Amino acid sequence: MSPRNWYLVFLVCALVGVVTGYVFTLIESPSLLPPVLRFGSLVEPVNVLFMGTDVVYSGKGKRKKGDDSLFTGRSDTMMLVRFDPFANTLTCLSIPRDSNVLIPGHGHSKINAANAIGGPTLASATVNRLLHVPIDHYIVLNLQGLVKCIDEIGGLEVDIPKRMKYKDDSQHLYIDLQPGRQKLSGYQTMGFVRFRHDELGDIGRVQRQEMFVQSVIQASVNPGTWAHLPKLLEIAKDYISTDMSMEKITQVANFARCVPKKNQKLIMLPGSFAGTGDWAVDRLELRKITARLMGSQFLSGDKRSMKVTVSNVSGDKELGRKLFKFLKKKGYGYVKVLSKKSLSARAAAGSDGIVSDAEPDSSIISQRGNPEEAEVVREDLGDTGEIINASIGDIDSDVTVVAGNDIGEFIDAELNSDSVKPDKARK
Repeated sequence: MSPRNWYLVFLVCALVGVVTGYVFTLIESPSLLPPVLRFGSLVEPVNVLFMGTDVVYSGKGKRKKGDDSLFTGRSDTMMLVRFDPFANTLTCLSIPRDSNVLIPGHGHSKINAANAIGGPTLASATVNRLLHVPIDHYIVLNLQGLVKCIDEIGGLEVDIPKRMKYKDDSQHLYIDLQPGRQKLSGYQTMGFVRFRHDELGDIGRVQRQEMFVQSVIQASVNPGTWAHLPKLLEIAKDYISTDMSMEKITQVANFARCVPKKNQKLIMLPGSFAGTGDWAVDRLELRKITARLMGSQFLSGDKRSMKVTVSNVSGDKELGRKLFKFLKKKGYGYVKVLSKKSLSARAAAGSDGIVSDAEPDSSIISQRGNPEEAEVVREDLGDTGEIINASIGDIDSDVTVVAGNDIGEFIDAELNSDSVKPDKARK
């Protein structure tokens, strides 16, 4: 064979190898590819307002039935998601339905009323006024559609943090879930994301919705889910209202499933409970959250002003006290230790979200979309624990440390060696 023919053979083999590697990576590990090389993905950032509406019922008594074609109910769920291919990030800001805000032209009210008053146009305008962030598109999902989508893919694996039981005949809502990792049906999933009958009320529901989002993203990475795409698109026609084209929806979906876990940030609208039970927005903290949503990066926070909450889920009952002493010596100005009765959903579950008799590994929860501050705490704890970018820790903290046995071993070694020296506060 002539040198020229050998060269062509080599070139063809190289091209086949490159294409094969690209296709394999696109299917098995799409997050390894830069956004510009992902087929059918986004090419510029986009902000999408996601809303889940209450199921609207018509009729009376035994004839009452859900009208699953309507999208004009109050928004049970509201999330603003920024998909940014430049930074290769997915940032989700969860907005509690009881947030007291100014609805343009209608005065102050709970934000979930905006969609019921003026549909997604008014809801988008309300969120825009609150955050001063452009809303490029909206997607409204009737919760009956959520049930059908989850059932279509054969259920969704979710970590149930604790026993959940509630009954509401008027809403045809019957929730009965045991703690632990399990695959939920569509109806069970709806109950999981709607449950709000605990000490945190709507904020606890927001935390569970963030756990649900994490599970959905994980399911979307599974190639087995793709076989259901035609049926899912068919369901979407009946249960989703949006101003996005099918091409744009496909681009967003392709991008979202490829974002590395470390670049997925789930943040909750900052605030506190008002005397009326509404969620009063913290305007000062909101500016920082909005900046993070739009991609701004911050240097590590000042330890003296950082609020750190410790949740002890280890076998050592004294670990909370030890951690308090250790972190104070390290220069942290605000450290709080939770009792087991006051644990949040994630803290009670540990780093993998499962409640069991076994002591879970540790996790460092970036409560306000601030992984830089979480990394500071993690470094001081001997690089122990997984950083979780979601608002599922103590709602009053900047960083929540869910302390398992692995952190306990580090703290015991540090205290026994008497090597804990005060650090200069980081700015």
